[in-house]
Amino acid sequence: MTIKSVQDQIFKNILSLREGETHDKNRFFFVEGKKQIEEIPIDWNIKQIFVSEKYENDVTGIKNVVTFSERLFKKLASTKSPQGIMAVVEKKHYDIKEILKNSGVLIVLESIQDPGNLGTIIRSADAFAAKAVFISKGSVDVYLDKTIRATMGSIFHLPVINNIDTEETLAMLKEENITIFAATLNGTHYLSDCTIPKKSAFIIGNEAHGLNRKIESLSDLLVKIHMPGNSQSLNVAVAASIIMYEISKK
Repeated sequence: MTIKSVQDQIFKNILSLREGETHDKNRFFFVEGKKQIEEIPIDWNIKQIFVSEKYENDVTGIKNVVTFSERLFKKLASTKSPQGIMAVVEKKHYDIKEILKNSGVLIVLESIQDPGNLGTIIRSADAFAAKAVFISKGSVDVYLDKTIRATMGSIFHLPVINNIDTEETLAMLKEENITIFAATLNGTHYLSDCTIPKKSAFIIGNEAHGLNRKIESLSDLLVKIHMPGNSQSLNVAVAASIIMYEISKK
């Protein structure tokens, strides 16, 4: 059965969730596209999958599928040319204290504003085996469609903790004897020259302004990337990826 009316209650419920996406208040978020949905692990709760009429015959062996007309599906999709499949997924909640007990590298992001940058950093964190990503209050929402798409499925592969208080989080890191590095143009050491303890965290700041002095002062060491060329700075996602690559070699 295909839902074709905007008065249908199922459509109204999903549209209401879609239009009222204040994600920190909602338990669910949207994932668009076949590849992204295929990345969702079995231990994540998919509340609903819905497809367009054209895509209906391509979906087999999946439960909780609702079919919408092309017109209604486009009203729900965030992209101009939707792929015809979308899922409503329940957010994962993580025990921060349990994460901090184990060895590994943590990425702490302060006031990242661009969803493409945030998604790319999460993707790189996944690629270079970071233990978790922490995202501060005031950053772009990790559950925005653009952010989710930019992660290319990596949002499902490692813990991502949203809306943290950075100072409180750094205090928790210190309690667990985690060495805190701040990536900043004010760095006193090149990252390539540093020894990276098994339990460590790297703070990466805002695209335009970097880290504020208070956050820098709470860190154990200020580090920077060796750049022999003429550019004085890098895109934050590029810088974060280089940092994680350097760490992965040590």
